[in-house]
Amino acid sequence: MELERISVVLRPRESREALDLGAAMLRANAGAVWSAWFAFTLPVFVLCNALGVLLGLPWLGLLLVWWLKPLFDRGPLYVLSRAVFDRAPRWRETLRGQRALPWGPTVAGLSWLRVDSHRALRLPLELLEGAPRRQRAARWKVLRRKLVGEASLLTWGCLQFELVLFLSVWLLALWLLPQEWRPVSFASFFRHDVRGAATAWTLAASAVDYLAMSVIEPLYVACGFALYLNRRTELEAWDIDLAFRRLRARLQDLGRVLCLLLCLGLPLAGHAATPAPKAAPVNTPQQVFRQPLDEGDERFAAAAAQVYRDPRFGGERHVRRWELKYSQPARQPVNTGMAPLRLLSGVFNLLLWLVLATVVAALAWFAWRWRGGLREESPPPPSGAKLSMTVDETPEALPRDVAGAARTLWQAQRRREALALLYRGCAERIAQQLQLPFALEATEADWLRHAAALGDPVRTQRATAIVRTWQFAAYAGRYPDQVAFEQLLAGWDGGAA
Repeated sequence: MELERISVVLRPRESREALDLGAAMLRANAGAVWSAWFAFTLPVFVLCNALGVLLGLPWLGLLLVWWLKPLFDRGPLYVLSRAVFDRAPRWRETLRGQRALPWGPTVAGLSWLRVDSHRALRLPLELLEGAPRRQRAARWKVLRRKLVGEASLLTWGCLQFELVLFLSVWLLALWLLPQEWRPVSFASFFRHDVRGAATAWTLAASAVDYLAMSVIEPLYVACGFALYLNRRTELEAWDIDLAFRRLRARLQDLGRVLCLLLCLGLPLAGHAATPAPKAAPVNTPQQVFRQPLDEGDERFAAAAAQVYRDPRFGGERHVRRWELKYSQPARQPVNTGMAPLRLLSGVFNLLLWLVLATVVAALAWFAWRWRGGLREESPPPPSGAKLSMTVDETPEALPRDVAGAARTLWQAQRRREALALLYRGCAERIAQQLQLPFALEATEADWLRHAAALGDPVRTQRATAIVRTWQFAAYAGRYPDQVAFEQLLAGWDGGAA
């Protein structure tokens, strides 16, 4: 391997420091990583959502995009594996380079390993080394040692960051909405607004989730790749190997100088000063991380293959020997530092499986409700029912003279009831003029929108004034004076309101 060309400092690091290294690698190659990411994932995102819309299941696009994360991770890993050797590829080269990476591990990641919390650490081993399955399993047992807790915490931490970004967009949109456009409660929002425009809301949720995924997933891959590099540095002493290679290069340069001093002949000196031919550039990540690449590596690979073929390697062996009955064996120090992280990793994996089962059950229930119960229209209210406008101070039936009854209540110092009666009468008159059905759940914002559709500026202005006055009184305790109240009553009998 051409470790001399590596652009990161190779030394054993703590796991948290290795995660910081992954974030630094991503920042240094942000343009190459995200250009390849969007070039690879954006068409897939559009196709998945289009398929969901065509099938009448808009939530299917959101589910498919989330499920295809192991496929999307191939792009950032390819870019970063090149970038550590000072050769960050462009997005076209990244797309063409996917053919050189194996597809078997990706198929496994999309099926029985989809909820594996160690995916970030497993990806470089499976895609870059390209070892056979049995040898890869043996290497994974060694590579994952001491890192299962960190890999699981990385998965869950990135999942939480993605969820925070997803919810933050919706909360920001909610805060920017005007007061009259906000839903009364989340229950009414999901019961009526989301149900009325299910496809649009689902596509919006899918787009927001894709953007959150686009921010976090490359960071997840970069941190996992940094953990992989750090672990291989610990196992294979890459830092020591690199130091010896640099020392050899310096000694070779010193030898050339000594040859120049000892050999007085110009041809010999010129021959000694001739630089050694450069090695061929690294073209694929497999040439960087796979063995062998030179004669020494070939010998090592042959010896390793012979060890793997040895029946004594791996497996279980039963050994029988005699020992003293009452002898006490020397106690070996037990390293319990990683035990909590291993336990936490197992708990996280169990929780991930439970979450997956819950999501599948919820989707099945939603699909059943979508086909059956949710498409049924709600029964219309009884014919004798009146509009309920969050007003409980008015009688069930409106009086014939609404203005006179409201004036009587106002003079009796029952101002809230007077404004409630006037507001209710205004709402019912708007419904009659627009020929709207009785809506038990209509709010003040709904009637403001209906008032704007009256087509008469005078009636719209008077209805808006009545609704706003009722809002100030009901929610802020601000009541109009006598003159303002009489202006609300003006023109009522003439049908202006």
